[in-house]
Amino acid sequence: MPAGNAVTRSVFDSAASEYDAARPTYPDAVFAAIQDAAGPLTGLLTLDCGAGTGIASRQLAARGARVVSLDIGGQMLAKAKARDPRSACVLADGNRMPVRPAVADLVTFAQSWHWFDQRLAAAEIARVLRPGGHWAAWWNRPSATGEPWFDEYEQLVTVFCPGYQRQRLREEHLAPDWASDLAAAHGRMEPAGTLVAPWTRQVPATDWITGERSKSYFIELEPATREAVLGRLAKIIVGRFPDGQLTVPYSTTLTLARKAG
Repeated sequence: MPAGNAVTRSVFDSAASEYDAARPTYPDAVFAAIQDAAGPLTGLLTLDCGAGTGIASRQLAARGARVVSLDIGGQMLAKAKARDPRSACVLADGNRMPVRPAVADLVTFAQSWHWFDQRLAAAEIARVLRPGGHWAAWWNRPSATGEPWFDEYEQLVTVFCPGYQRQRLREEHLAPDWASDLAAAHGRMEPAGTLVAPWTRQVPATDWITGERSKSYFIELEPATREAVLGRLAKIIVGRFPDGQLTVPYSTTLTLARKAG
């Protein structure tokens, strides 16, 4: 899908405010692992694809990277620009980037790789990366399975949100073999490491529910159904966290690939 007027509208644009307000950042271990593979981020030209409201873009820029944020969501990028008016934001699709060949040092996909056409995106990554450049994709997810409140929570979402099961299946298929799949799709890419970083998220219940509103499988629900399900989810949370403050174990999976010289 080309950049410019033909860029497909993002499903997340209708929930850009909720996304910006309540999606979590990523743990320091992710960026440390990227630097271990690619070298210091200072000065690296980085294309952050599916950048959304700029969460990962800002974390990369804070470590010295020269970041260009690409997304198909105009409202999402507007939130990124409002957060950092100096940021470079481009309305474009990572499946077809408006970028010259072999100019990028790093191409990143934070919480977004599963949204792209794997064949087209792999070819684009190999095209825009310089020899020796790196691709990095990572994903935050709660890892509270086995805790009764979270199991009840997941069961309810699975019943009422068809998109949730589709997303879980995509994640489970992609996450373990992202780099290998990329390498197989384009012979100039080779796996360059993986990381699973456990961490703990402490978040107010109101922010957790706001974050749920920004998930694609809630966005696609009919409004009355969405509000009913979110109300039931809020009751589950209150039952487990009566003070309104959640403490939830998370893990972030990172996978890296390198363009051969």
